[in-house]
Amino acid sequence: MKKIVYLAVLTAKKTIIGAFFLYIVNVLINNAGMHIAMNIATSCIAGFLGLPGIIMLAAIHIFIFN
Repeated sequence: MKKIVYLAVLTAKKTIIGAFFLYIVNVLINNAGMHIAMNIATSCIAGFLGLPGIIMLAAIHIFIFN
């Protein structure tokens, strides 16, 4: 039971941290005309993968919408 609670707390913490960094990146790249959507999926990707995950999300945005 302790492992499940630990994993839930760890997942929530990483998702919140990912959302925070995603917000900062969105503020920085707003001048370039880009915007990465902030939702649970992108926050989890940014939280678990870190900076490479955010770069991947930006690259996907560029390839799909440009």
